[in-house]
Amino acid sequence: MKRSIALVFAVTALAALAVSAAGTAAASRSTSKPALTILVKSDDEHAKKGPDGKWHDAFLPANPVVKAGVKTRITFLNYDGGAHSMIAPGLGLNVQIPAAKGSTPGRITVTLNAKKAGSYDWWCASPCDPWAMTHNGYMRGSIRVTA
Repeated sequence: MKRSIALVFAVTALAALAVSAAGTAAASRSTSKPALTILVKSDDEHAKKGPDGKWHDAFLPANPVVKAGVKTRITFLNYDGGAHSMIAPGLGLNVQIPAAKGSTPGRITVTLNAKKAGSYDWWCASPCDPWAMTHNGYMRGSIRVTA
């Protein structure tokens, strides 16, 4: 009987230790670098309606916000059949985003570590929707870096 009780205590202690370790691992994951997902969609996918009443290609969100001095993991998911890019010279970004293959989006992940607060213009340099390429909030926009 004493052995059974000792075994129960040992198993309980190990279980508590395992739960504690899992909680610590989860906490360390939650304090890892922030993540941002940006979708790239075409007019055919009804990305974003313009003031002209037509659907246009767009990055969603087109004007993301990140924190200065904090590494942010940005994942781009491109649902369009054509490749796209995000060029932001002020942040040193030159991301080539692969095209979707069938129903599987093109995917690329980069890490941005913006050092200084401010607003940084970006644009898509890959020819696509001519209207969207000349209008903010579609194939161009700004990344706002907060202090």
